[in-house]
Formats: sequence, structure tokens, C-alpha cells
Amino acid sequence: MTTSDSEALAALCQFARLASHADLVMAVEVDAGGRATWAVSAPALPSPSFNLARSGILEARWSGEAMDAADFRLPTAIIHALEGRPARLLYVPAPSHGAPLSGLLLLWRSVPAPATLTAQVPLLATSVARLLSARREAARGTIVRNQFLDLFESVPAGIVLIDGDGIGAAVNEHAAELLGCTAGNHRAADLAGPMRALRQRCDNHAELELAYSAQMNNDQFAAKQNWTLGERTFEVDTHPVRGNGAHGRIWLFTDVTADLLMAAELRRLASSDPLTGVPNRRHFEECSAQIIAAREANGRAVAVLMVDVDHFKKINDTYGHPVGDEVLKVVAKRCRDALRERDLFARFGGEEFIALLAASAVDEIPAAAERLRSAVAAEPILVGSERVAVSVSVGGAIGEALPGGDQRLLEALIARADEALYDAKTSGRNRVRMAVLQPDLIDL
Repeated sequence: MTTSDSEALAALCQFARLASHADLVMAVEVDAGGRATWAVSAPALPSPSFNLARSGILEARWSGEAMDAADFRLPTAIIHALEGRPARLLYVPAPSHGAPLSGLLLLWRSVPAPATLTAQVPLLATSVARLLSARREAARGTIVRNQFLDLFESVPAGIVLIDGDGIGAAVNEHAAELLGCTAGNHRAADLAGPMRALRQRCDNHAELELAYSAQMNNDQFAAKQNWTLGERTFEVDTHPVRGNGAHGRIWLFTDVTADLLMAAELRRLASSDPLTGVPNRRHFEECSAQIIAAREANGRAVAVLMVDVDHFKKINDTYGHPVGDEVLKVVAKRCRDALRERDLFARFGGEEFIALLAASAVDEIPAAAERLRSAVAAEPILVGSERVAVSVSVGGAIGEALPGGDQRLLEALIARADEALYDAKTSGRNRVRMAVLQPDLIDL
């Protein structure tokens, strides 16, 4: 309630007290259930809550005459306020918005109220009702504002709220930290510089400037952009308030760094073999098509190498499966280190691995396969106190990437490399066998 409303209501109570010679006059807010608080009183007193539902006051037929207080069950709060039980009382109903049983309560300790004076008091009902309504709405507005401020500061995101007139703005603590300004109210024009400076500090500032400059004169635009600040990424959502730029604009800065890292980790887990850490079969099949397609334009050679750990079942039976798992990890690492960065290497299943190589010359591929085989067999693998001698057999197939044949070429290369691997194993293991795939053997 504004100061003028409060003073006006207090003045009415004081006028009623003087006119009626009452010992206490209080403007009482009473809801439909009879729960009451007094707004102001004369003389001024603290205003506790009480209940008039069983007092009889609200049910009585008031005509402007005071009644015997003994006929009513008065709340203790009223008796304490008067410093004793009253002898007479008068209630002037003044229904207000949201509190329909409100009114003006007059109490006398002993002196009866002169009828000629109390008869004038009900004339104040309309003014009391209006002021009580104003008080209630103001209190409600204060609650709403406080709730908004609590929400404004408790949301785990930076908020910049621009008024509809484009003059005023509000910034919460999270946004103030990003913008390097104080939280609270600002002139909107004073925030343009800090907002621009923040964008310019972003790793992707050129992209952001292009996106926002295109909307320079559009007060209705809505956009979501990621602002990357070093290791932190903020999703910045801006849109008109309630869908209309005339109501203002809001900027929300949400730190999505953890979400992006988790998403990246989930993608990595989905494409990686959990034991060895190298890509899995699914990732290999997705990426190999892209590699072959890139080679098709120039008709360059590609090859598939199938790698199988020799006598792996015997390793598990002799040393146990935990040792076998460690052996697979080391084999995967040695193979990966022996290949070039651009070569695609993955676990195909069990103790079998696969590699896709692109080469400018066909004779590069057998040499790469031999390098891989020798890297594994170079020295035993140490697992705890166990030294495990390990070797691999390698079967390879070389083909030429031709336009339109990527998936069928890959399938043909895998099938032919698998045959070459079988030949390597039946020939004594720990060796490489290569095959060249003839184009006319591929069903295009």
C-alpha cells in the first residue's frame, strides 16, 4: 500500500474514533472464511491475525448502532488490544476486493456510544472498502514482485531483461558476473557495450556477430546460439517477452558445458569399444564409407586388414580372462601406434580387429600390414608378473575405389581379407597374407 493510502485509512479510523468516542477503532480485513487481520487502528497498535468466524460479529445485523459486547465471542487478540473486555462494540461492513467480510470495528470499554454520533460512522464504509482493497492489491503486488525477484536471482542462469520501452533493464547475479557489471537495474543503453564485449571474447564471435547483425532492426526475433568462452559454453536464448517485442526482450545465459561434455562422452562410448578404447565395429562401418567415398574421385587404392590374435583361447585358458583382456588392450595399442593417424582401426569382435587403409601406391599396404604384425610380436606383453608371448595373423585385401561402389567395395574387401586371414592362420600364424580384389569381381 502507498503512503497516502495508509495515511488515509489511519485518518478515517481516527476520525471515527473521535466522532464516536470509541476507545479503539480498527479497519479489519476479513476473508470469506472469517480469518482477519487489522490493517490500521486508532490508536496505532501492532496488527496480529485472528478469527472472527465464531465471534457472531459477521452474522449480526448492523444498523449503525453499537451492541452489547457480552453478546459476542471476541478473539483474545481484540481483548488484549483494548486491554480488557469491551462493554460495547459496533461493526461497519466494508467489503473489499478479495476480503468480502472486511469492515470497521469500534469498541468501547464502558461509555455507551452516542447514537447521534455512531450513526454517522457507517458513511465511512465506502471509503474504508476502497482503501482496504488498495492495501490488499498493493500487498499482493509486493508479494508478486518479491517472488519475481526471488525467481530472478534463484534461476541457475544469467538473465538480462530489457523493458518494453527499451530504456530500462534488469540484470541478475549470474548475468552480472558474465557481463562484468553489477546486478540490479540499469539503463538498457549501458548494457550494449558489455554485451558486445562478451560476444567478442567468444571463440565463435564471428559467427555470433553474423547471426545477430542480420536481426539488427527486428525486435520480434528469437534465437538460440551457443557462446563459447574457452572451456565454457553458454546456450544463449533471446526472445521477446510474451512473444511481443513491445513488452521487452529477455536474454537467458545457460551454462551447458557439462551437458555438452556428457553428450560428447556418450557419443564416444557409443562409438568406442569399452575394453580397448579403440573404435567399435559400428563406428568402423560408419566411417569407412566416408573414407572410401573420398577416394572414389581419384580412383585410389584402399585396403582392409583383418587382424586376429593367435591362440587367444589358449591365453585365456592358461592365464585367465583378466590377463586375456589386458593382452587385447596392449595388442590394440600396438596396432594403433603402428598405423598412420589417418588409418581407421577398430575392434571387430572378440580377438579380431580391422583396419581400413588408403594409399597412393598399392605396395604401401603390404608394408603397413607387416609393420603392424611385427609391432605386436616384437616383445612379450607384461601383465603383472606374467610375460605373455603374443602374435597376430593378418589378412588383407586391396581394391580400387570407383565411383558409386563404396558399400559394395567395403563388403567385398572384408570378405576377401577374411579369406586371406584364414590362409595366414592355416599357414602357421604370425604372418601376413594379402589379396588383390579385381574390379570385375565386385558386383556394381
